[in-house]
Amino acid sequence: MPEPQNDRSIFGIYTGWVVVIAVMLTLAISSGGRFLFGVVLKPVSDEFGWDRADMALAVTISVVALSLLQPIVGWIVDRYGSRRILIAGVIITALAMLPMTVVHSLWQVYVFYGLLAAFGFAATSPVNTTALVNGWFEKRRGLALSMATSGSAYGQLLIVPIATVILMHWGWRASYLAISIALLVLILPIAILFVRDAPRDRPARGRDGQIDNRPKVTLGRAIRTPAYWQLSFGMFVCGFTMAFTSVHMIPYLTDMPEHSTHTMQTTASLALSVVGACSIIGAIVMGFLSDRAGHRQMLALTYFLRGLSFLILLAVGSWIPGIFLAAVVLGISWTSTTPLASAMAADIYGRASLATIFGFIFTAMNVGSGVGAWLAGLDYDITGNYHA
Repeated sequence: MPEPQNDRSIFGIYTGWVVVIAVMLTLAISSGGRFLFGVVLKPVSDEFGWDRADMALAVTISVVALSLLQPIVGWIVDRYGSRRILIAGVIITALAMLPMTVVHSLWQVYVFYGLLAAFGFAATSPVNTTALVNGWFEKRRGLALSMATSGSAYGQLLIVPIATVILMHWGWRASYLAISIALLVLILPIAILFVRDAPRDRPARGRDGQIDNRPKVTLGRAIRTPAYWQLSFGMFVCGFTMAFTSVHMIPYLTDMPEHSTHTMQTTASLALSVVGACSIIGAIVMGFLSDRAGHRQMLALTYFLRGLSFLILLAVGSWIPGIFLAAVVLGISWTSTTPLASAMAADIYGRASLATIFGFIFTAMNVGSGVGAWLAGLDYDITGNYHA
């Protein structure tokens, strides 16, 4: 996958592609902290007798903190680069997961997961990573962004079943310990050795390869455009639906009385793994097609598939083949939204203030995630199920 050779290379490979792989691996493990919460939600709330809405409030606290932090992260990235922020995020996420192994009160979950981990999540979030990758690519931007952000799908594919096995054999606390060790021992050296910021003197180019001579688009100017609000609303919907899946999908399925809890626990974890596997394929295919058919068209298709997946899930109930069908459709759309939205933002606003602008757009996703996680838990506590 050659790119222009006027930039540095690592082991003879264009640096941009090395950065893509490093970011993908970083996201694969760092995102595990978020996916792990859905795995442990039921056993932790059952062990301590906490309401699920109260437990899920930690997710809401986290996304509120993210909503405040990500625009700041974007501003810092636009001025000082992504690499140091990403490395700091890996360290903070690991240090936030360690105390989760000894929590015994809700306030501790709120502090360690809701607040401290939010700093790590913000630093390793797509606000930072998509700006990092955008700086290295022009013509293959959609594909590169989709490959990099598919790391979170690899995390879901691997972390959910591994964490479930660890939980069943050694308890939920061991799952958090494993995430912390993986971040510090495996991911931190990768980030330090292979993540590189794009050269500051590298000219921004459009999708046609021509140098982009447009005047710098500031956040203030971007907010006054319809595209900004359209992208933000789409990200809100994306966050809302992803929060239900990540936090409540396993409890939703294991609560169904038609099958044993063990059967549905296994089904739920495998279904989430299917989502992760299909999201890898979906992200790469959508990214590849978007560089040819257009980022806007592929983003619209992605949102259509997201809505269709939830209609299927509601229709099939506890029918296990139907659950996996919904997982396939959901997976195709799972990680495609963020890279396509970031690519669209780069197309519209240019690269100069991209991290700042996308930081605010991505905040809408955080708000949707917080609202979705809390409302789904509240729905269960009030009605006794997730169907209202």
